[in-house]
Amino acid sequence: MTPQWTPGTAVDHLDPALICERLQRARFARIAYIDGDQPIVVPVNIATDDSLHIVLRTAVGTALAGLDGRKVAIELDAHDAGLRIGWSILVQGAVRDITDAHDADARRWRRLVVDTWAPGTRERVLVVSPSSITGRVIPPGADGDWFAGVPSS
Repeated sequence: MTPQWTPGTAVDHLDPALICERLQRARFARIAYIDGDQPIVVPVNIATDDSLHIVLRTAVGTALAGLDGRKVAIELDAHDAGLRIGWSILVQGAVRDITDAHDADARRWRRLVVDTWAPGTRERVLVVSPSSITGRVIPPGADGDWFAGVPSS
């Protein structure tokens, strides 16, 4: 069952148009996957197209290069500690290695510029096809306290 929130509660749904805008502007996120019986989360540089497919690049022989066909989650977020607000977007989907694919979508996704921060060559191109996209925003509380009982510093 999916939790339902209404305006005025601790967490609200992020507007779908804002989700699209933030995904398309994002250059940094985290990818989560299962390796054996352990969850793994790593930072990645990304690019997102108009259909909200997320592209990332990785090197040959890395753990990420082995994700072809696997289910993953991509998460991006931001917060303003001064205003005590924050937001989060979660994309769930499957990875496809499009490095050598010849279809029109793969060619288009490979043209997206992924500004990789880590040194080294990133020959493998992966795309995450979303099956679910959700967004949440934490608005400031009426009492000025972000979470009851948690210090603000």
